[in-house]
Amino acid sequence: MKIFDSKHPKTLEELFGDILFSGQMTKTDRYRLRTAILRNSLTEEHQDIINRLIYSTKRGRLRMMD
Repeated sequence: MKIFDSKHPKTLEELFGDILFSGQMTKTDRYRLRTAILRNSLTEEHQDIINRLIYSTKRGRLRMMD
C-alpha cells in the first residue's frame, strides 16, 4: 500500500523500516499511518505492522518526536 505525501510517496513497509531503523516516529510518520488507517483498506499484514509500532512505543523502543 502506498502512503502518499506530496514529497515522499512510500509503502507502509518502507515507512515501518525507516521508523524502526531510526527508533523515532515523527509527526509526518504519524500522519501517514493515520491516513492509512482511516482509509480502511489495510491488509492483515499492514495491521500487524502498525501493532508492532504501537508495541515498540509502549515498550520504550520507539520515541515519538514533534
